[in-house]
Amino acid sequence: MKAFVCAWFFAIVAFASGCFSGPEVAPEQQDAAVVATDTQPGATMDDPLADTSFDGFSVSAEVKQSTMVDVQSFVEQLNRIIASRNYDEWTKHLTPDYLAHYSNPEVLAEISQDPALKRYSLVLRTLRDYFNYVVFPSRRDSQVDDIEFLDKSRIKVIWISPKGEPLVLYNLEKIGDTWKIAIWR
Repeated sequence: MKAFVCAWFFAIVAFASGCFSGPEVAPEQQDAAVVATDTQPGATMDDPLADTSFDGFSVSAEVKQSTMVDVQSFVEQLNRIIASRNYDEWTKHLTPDYLAHYSNPEVLAEISQDPALKRYSLVLRTLRDYFNYVVFPSRRDSQVDDIEFLDKSRIKVIWISPKGEPLVLYNLEKIGDTWKIAIWR
């Protein structure tokens, strides 16, 4: 029971503080993030992103809506995987760069310095530790409030905090027909 209470408390602290949510998105960026444009000739319904013109943050409203539905479904699937603590299945949804970054002992040592982890004397040594003590408490009930395109295959998934702050929930990269959790610096 104590472990459950600790995990629940950690999840609330992590989500409320945004300490594991990545960088915040400035409100002025969120409003200007997606500008409706027409798709180029040759775009198909099978692959609406194939010939869509991207100049910064420009996509058609149709492409954004279609992608939003796909991403919401993807995040719901991730929520089920994370809530069931299925580490092996979760790792299938990560890019190689993400896997390498969060498996790096130096990165894990740095994350272990976070006050929320230190409070419980948690030291991350493996990607599985990161999954159990960071991802599980902070992402199992994720909600997609918006998306921002970086280009035709990379997006930021935005969650609006109870304080009304837009926070990056996930960075996603489309590889083939599949979204993967990615990392960008």
